[in-house]
Amino acid sequence: MKKFLGIFAVCAMIAGMTSCKSTTPIAVTSNPVGNKCGVAETTRILYIFGGGDNIGIDKAAKNGGITRISHVDYYSKNYLFVQKYGVRVYGE
Repeated sequence: MKKFLGIFAVCAMIAGMTSCKSTTPIAVTSNPVGNKCGVAETTRILYIFGGGDNIGIDKAAKNGGITRISHVDYYSKNYLFVQKYGVRVYGE
């Protein structure tokens, strides 16, 4: 039984460190690509708790000091019990 619990604990730790990451472009404009990037993200735990932060394009642009947006990406990172997701805004 102790051996089983030890193997289970090691497997749970490894699964907790693995992740899946994806990025999807959601908007493009004709403005030139700038050297600024603004991020707005939020975190959910157990897919229930959290996730109430503003992750809008306007919030990300304000965070990066961007006035002319060139393109916007949506991203998410999924871990075993935690999910982080948000928007990245690029521009001038």
